[in-house]
Amino acid sequence: MTRMIVMPMEVVVQTVANAGNGMKSLVFSDTLLTEAEIECFEVGRRLQRRALIKKSFDGRGFLQSLTMSSLSWSRSSWCFALQLVVYLLCLPVNAVWQVLKQIWLWMLFPFRYMATYVPPRGFSAPGEKTLQGIHYQFTPYFELQGHDYIECVNRWVKILYGLDKAKYHNFARYLHQERKRLKDQGVNDPSFLAVTYRNQLSAARQRLSKDLGNY
Repeated sequence: MTRMIVMPMEVVVQTVANAGNGMKSLVFSDTLLTEAEIECFEVGRRLQRRALIKKSFDGRGFLQSLTMSSLSWSRSSWCFALQLVVYLLCLPVNAVWQVLKQIWLWMLFPFRYMATYVPPRGFSAPGEKTLQGIHYQFTPYFELQGHDYIECVNRWVKILYGLDKAKYHNFARYLHQERKRLKDQGVNDPSFLAVTYRNQLSAARQRLSKDLGNY
């Protein structure tokens, strides 16, 4: 039986029966997706909205960028003095730049936030029914970094594979194991580990997807 339902993205979808395995699927923007896949996409969009709010209205981050608190200071006295002079000269320019950038973020925020509710164009179902397939198909439609992305993957695992597997197959644990593997190989430079963070995420996600298999 066919019925019309409204999903959280305010997109009308149609429930159809999958003759192969009896699962219910959803026609989303002319694309056949399972209910779990729709939920995974919605999780990413919700986390993106949360990240947008934090980025646009994070006063602590704004103050840190304003004072350039992330600078590394030299231990040499004359280098430190030179850095201090340059810092004092650049401080007003940086302050003006950061204020203008923050105003620009505030101006863009309503449009970026509303865009997370707009049905994406060219959207299609994952080519493979794995965690990797979900990642490659969904992540181009939202930007998540650091802890937000780790949380997103963990929620995907819970939705696609169930709570029992989610408790054991934690993405943060896989990422920690990947970092430990690099350190065991003699890679201990913090700057190198920071630069290759995306590669570590990719390797950890690939192992996690392989261990979980198809959903």
